[in-house]
Amino acid sequence: MDGVETLLAIEAIKQLKARYFRLMDNKDWPGLRDIFCDDALFDARASLSIDGKGDEGRAAESNDWVYEGGDTIIAFIQAAIGTQRTVHHGHCHEIEIIGADDARGVIAMEDQIWDASGTSMTLHGCGHYHEDYKRVDGRWRIHRSRISRLQVMIGG
Repeated sequence: MDGVETLLAIEAIKQLKARYFRLMDNKDWPGLRDIFCDDALFDARASLSIDGKGDEGRAAESNDWVYEGGDTIIAFIQAAIGTQRTVHHGHCHEIEIIGADDARGVIAMEDQIWDASGTSMTLHGCGHYHEDYKRVDGRWRIHRSRISRLQVMIGG
């Protein structure tokens, strides 16, 4: 890939991740499904704890949250979020193109989740997504995704 093709691929991946956050927060499950490869892997063990090894309560719920397959991933996200109000932001995309149809990246993130009424915050976290991307049928998609946390506060 030349410089322009590389920059276009990086921008496409940034747009992909932006859609991921927007579609999740808007509960657009079919749209979100289109973000992932059919054989994607989503490691969400650190969703509710710093290291993915929560000792008790809600923090321990996510200790086994590893899902494979685009449909399975979306079913998990939909069940985990349900009708809660969510706000996800992604920042500081570090994208590396490693082949014509392969890339990897780290995206800083912050998420906030409230109960369905929007009055009680149930989670506020910061961390990173560590991801691999594949270009499938001319479109970039998430192939592997792992959440890591720098901070997470669970309430409500």
